[in-house]
Amino acid sequence: MKTNSRLFVVAGLSGALALLTVAALSTRAHGAPADVAQPRVARMWHGRVPDAKAAEYYDYLNRDGVERIEKIPGNLGADVMTSSHDGVTEFLVISYWRSLDDIKAYAGADIQKVHNLPRDAEFLIDPETTVRHFVIRRSDRHAAVHGP
Repeated sequence: MKTNSRLFVVAGLSGALALLTVAALSTRAHGAPADVAQPRVARMWHGRVPDAKAAEYYDYLNRDGVERIEKIPGNLGADVMTSSHDGVTEFLVISYWRSLDDIKAYAGADIQKVHNLPRDAEFLIDPETTVRHFVIRRSDRHAAVHGP
């Protein structure tokens, strides 16, 4: 069973990377990709909870996690995505930052380390210990959500 759940994590992260790529390569209403004049950074966190706790965790994650992160200087916003399968809901949070220095000001020197919320242990299945960072080369987040 452990192997199967790890497979879903890998599949979920692969899907998340594909989604991030689609969002980054989407086109604006004028048909041209949105080049990022000054590269920004995306911080990607992934977690899994039982479906029965997903709605409660979503509310908690937004209130105590995402809404607080979005108030930190240097943060440019965040996206929360979910995928449910086989009784488990995966959460993917991608927060956007002006620079790695802004992330360091929030996360400390070890920016790869997950900063768990106080109640995460009540919800998360096999919590991950690291997050990933990506330089955003091209993006049009508005078009990714609202369409061209």
